[in-house]
This record gives sequence, C-alpha cells and structure tokens, in this order.
Amino acid sequence: MSLLETLLRSPDRFVISVMKKLIISIATMGLLLVGNSRLSAEELTISLTDLSAFDYQPEVPDSSDRVVRAKKDYLSGFMPQEILELDKKSISITGYMMPIKSDGQVVQEFLLVANTMACCYGVMPSYNEFIYVKMTGPGAIAVDNVPITLYGKLSIEETWENGFFSHLYFIRGQKVEIGAF
Repeated sequence: MSLLETLLRSPDRFVISVMKKLIISIATMGLLLVGNSRLSAEELTISLTDLSAFDYQPEVPDSSDRVVRAKKDYLSGFMPQEILELDKKSISITGYMMPIKSDGQVVQEFLLVANTMACCYGVMPSYNEFIYVKMTGPGAIAVDNVPITLYGKLSIEETWENGFFSHLYFIRGQKVEIGAF
C-alpha cells in the first residue's frame, strides 16, 4: 500500500497528526517569543527628560584630580529615588549624538543630548541634561541632526576631571540605532 493510499484511508489520523505537529510548532514558537520578551523586559526605556526632572547644582570638589562621587548616600541628597534606582540598569534612551572622540566616521565617545540646540552656538545643557557615552567595540557611525536610540548600561556617577565637571550620567554603549524614536 502506498503512502497516498494510507493517507486516503485514514484521513482523520493524518489530519490529527498534522494538527499535533502544527500545535507543537506554534507552542514552541510562542515559548521562544515569550523568552525574547523577557529579555527585552529587563531593558528599561527612559528619556533624558526623566533624568533631568530635578534641580541639580553640583559642588566643586576640593581636589583638582579625577573625582568620582557615586555613593548612594551622596547622590540621594539631591536625586530622586526613582532615578537612583536606574543605576547599573540596562536601558534604551533616545537623543542626539554630539561626538567627542572619533576615528573618521566612527565615534567611540559622545554626549547624548535631548535636542540639537546643544551645539557650540546653542544652549549649553544643564549638568543633568546629557549622558557621557563610551561605546564598546569599534564604536558607532557618526550622525548629525538625526535622533538615535542608544542601548547600554547606565551608571550614575558625578565625575570631575582636573577640577571641571565631566558628567553625572555615563553609559557603556552596546548598540546605536539611527533614526529610531
């Protein structure tokens, strides 16, 4: 008896077998999708507006060396608790790139700012209105006046270099999406 004859004699068994395989395939795909959504659920999406929603005027340290103030008891004196809780979390955030260190069109370090007004002719952002970013790997493609979405781990650390304010927020950048909102 041929396969076709077998299928024709017992169509119910064949249909049931195919349906079982289909259900198992769909269930497996569903589990994979759930697994992926758990991964992305660990990543928080925040905005620069969230990070700058409080008044912040840092005190100049006595030392002119590199000073990093990252202790929670110091930071909690001026920073809302919900912002402090973002420290060491994986986040995604959208803004504009102001390159600091690059090699041709590849940027290794940049400031992430909320708008394009932070150029040399624009308005200087406040101390808590930008993020200092160092990319892992070779870097990110340089873009001008185009929004980017940055993915990485946020560190909250008031940092001074040679007596000058450097940053309050730092991200070790993992990935940049150009033109993403």
